[in-house]
Amino acid sequence: MSDEAVSDAQVMERSAARASSNLRAGPAEETSRIAWLDALRGFALLGILWANVRQMFLPFEAGGFAVVLGGSERLAWLDWQVFHALIDLKFLTLFSLLFGVSFALQNERLEARGHGFTAIYLRRVLILALLGVAHGLLLYSAEVLLCYAIAGLLLLTMRRWSAERLLQGGLILLGVTLIWGYQIGSLGRVSFVLTLVSAVMLAAVILLLWRRSRPLALAAWTAVLITAAIVLTLQFAGGNPEDALANEYRAAQEQLAAIAGDAVETAPEEWLVRQSGDFGALLQLHAVQYALLLLYLVIFLLWRTLALFMVGAGIFRSGFVTNGSATEWSRVARLGLGVGLPLSLVATWLTQRELSGVVDWRWPDFLHMLSALPLAAGLAAVVFLWRARPGQRWLWSLVEAAGRTALTNYIGQSFVIALLAEPWGFGLYGRLNGVAMTAAAIVVYALLAEGSYLWLRYFRLGPLEWLWRCGTYWQWLPNRRAAA
Repeated sequence: MSDEAVSDAQVMERSAARASSNLRAGPAEETSRIAWLDALRGFALLGILWANVRQMFLPFEAGGFAVVLGGSERLAWLDWQVFHALIDLKFLTLFSLLFGVSFALQNERLEARGHGFTAIYLRRVLILALLGVAHGLLLYSAEVLLCYAIAGLLLLTMRRWSAERLLQGGLILLGVTLIWGYQIGSLGRVSFVLTLVSAVMLAAVILLLWRRSRPLALAAWTAVLITAAIVLTLQFAGGNPEDALANEYRAAQEQLAAIAGDAVETAPEEWLVRQSGDFGALLQLHAVQYALLLLYLVIFLLWRTLALFMVGAGIFRSGFVTNGSATEWSRVARLGLGVGLPLSLVATWLTQRELSGVVDWRWPDFLHMLSALPLAAGLAAVVFLWRARPGQRWLWSLVEAAGRTALTNYIGQSFVIALLAEPWGFGLYGRLNGVAMTAAAIVVYALLAEGSYLWLRYFRLGPLEWLWRCGTYWQWLPNRRAAA
């Protein structure tokens, strides 16, 4: 064989090796990432932290209310109104939708490269579940990673579903969880008959109208849910007055007063454990709270999360995430904010009147849950549009960096807040009012986003993302940029 033939053979062999290497199962290259999804994920992390600080600095029963603790009562109520109307439940909804989008995106890319998706995905959710359990027992008992892992396993059974089937099924399941959660949460009673009837109504509305007009189907879906809330309110009118939201608020105020005055006799158990500084007792408290969370997960949270995963996966498979134009996203912003924001504002106003004991209607919480999906969609569209504006590149580069290292930031946020709150750290549990907690969330988010940006200058993946990917793809992945 001539030297020229040998040289050509070597070139062809190297080319084939490079092609084979490119087809190996592995994480997405930086050039194939959808940057605005990273920005949206980073934006959602701010809302997640904003909500979590209220449960990490205070007893669970008190974190959802206006917290004065020595500050201005007017500012405390304003802080609560902003939190309840714009943050609470909305960003968790957005985060869940993004997980469904990521599922469909990863499935599409791996199958396009000729690799099996199931084994890789099973390792992915197993590692996520283990991280969730460790996170819940050591740092923050109301974490969502274990719930995401279990819902992700259920979503795997729907990997062959079409976009339309995922959207219809997800919306029906979400509607059922709204009604179910309203019964067991706001009323304390459950009617299986009403739940089944409502589910059938939702299914009929969506299946009959979806092909003709999706906006009409969504409008009818909303109308059915509101009608169900009114029926449930009439069904259970005159319930136990002790279940009134105003009574829950008074009990929370008593807990906060006991904390502020160091009244050991009436202080909640959480505060006593954290004041003792006993790390073993703290772990036991986390374990008890985590067990209660698992019960809540089985009853409600898992099914709502799965519904949002299905909707997110359906949206991606429809092609809208990658091919939607600015005009279409503007329409989503107007529709989502136009529906979701008024519902949320009305729910917040009515809830404040409930807290004050003026009314006891028991269904504003339903409007609050109903507003989460359209408001999350509107916020996602706003991020898409704002990110394209000139002159804001520095800001969105930080937000994108946080989104690219979302797992590290999510657990890192819990660690930093725990460091501030717990007795093994600065011991600020029960010492901050609502405004101070909001400020702490924003500062911690900004610092971690800046840290993520600096980290990504030298590494391809965040530290936890790198470990997660190595375990998911069962191979050692180079992470330093020079090595990568």
